[in-house]
Amino acid sequence: MTFPQHLTLLLLASASLTALGQQATPAPAPAQPPAPVVRLPPKPAQTGTAAPTPPHLTVSFPVAPAATPAAPKPDDTAQPAPPRPPENPAAALAQLSPGGFNRTVILLDPAHGGGDTGSRINDQIVEKDITLALAFRLRSLLSARGFTVVMTRDSDSAPAGTAAPAAPLSLDDRAGIANHARPVACLLLHATASGNGVHLYTSELDPTAGETVPAPWLTAQAAWVGESQKLANQIGTALGRAQIPLVASRASVRPVDSLTCPALVVELAPDGSDAASINDTGYQQRVAEALAAALVFWQNQAQPPTRLAPPAPVAPATGVTP
Repeated sequence: MTFPQHLTLLLLASASLTALGQQATPAPAPAQPPAPVVRLPPKPAQTGTAAPTPPHLTVSFPVAPAATPAAPKPDDTAQPAPPRPPENPAAALAQLSPGGFNRTVILLDPAHGGGDTGSRINDQIVEKDITLALAFRLRSLLSARGFTVVMTRDSDSAPAGTAAPAAPLSLDDRAGIANHARPVACLLLHATASGNGVHLYTSELDPTAGETVPAPWLTAQAAWVGESQKLANQIGTALGRAQIPLVASRASVRPVDSLTCPALVVELAPDGSDAASINDTGYQQRVAEALAAALVFWQNQAQPPTRLAPPAPVAPATGVTP
């Protein structure tokens, strides 16, 4: 091969390689616009007076008022203490307006208490414990039915700071508490080992035509005897439905004769021949439920006695110095 031919082959090969290189090389990216130029304003000239400080941004958030601590809820089992008995029950009775009562108030008087144990049911059971237990059961049932229950005692503990048994209220104290409450019914709770079932007693006083003020303390119940007998009939019907034996009678039992409300002595006797059955919780509950059912019906049936005008004062005879 001659030199000119060899040179021609080299030139052709070089041209082929150049063409292949141009096809493999990607096209250049389009030119990017120039970045913006941020020009800061010139700083103010430094003088003797400092430049004003820009105000702070204050963000306000609503703040809830401080929560007031909720008052503690009263204990459901706690019961208000019985009202303080009047120092002079007869005078307190004279201040009462006759003829009315509170249809949602029931008074329960668990007899005896403290050093006064009442009758002995057997060697382990005394009357004061039975009357208080029955009162608690009845209070729970009546409260659930919307009644306000006033109890002449709700414990049998000694006064604070003393070791002696709590002194029981006098009969006049119990009557004073009842008359102040003006309940729609007063139940004086007793217990006995004699007989069976429940014994109901109303006052032996002869009924009067109405109630006067002031009323004689020892015969204040006379104006209410008729209503008390109706209440006894209502309770007797409820006890009969519950198949609880009943004995109804009249007796002069204080403080019934001094009460100005429909009033009964409710005496609980054993359920059978065993005296200890009087302490059976199921038996006491049956009696309490029958009493509560009767009082619900009695609430709207009771009627206060007629109010009588006080007797006119007698004028002294002429010429006689009073």
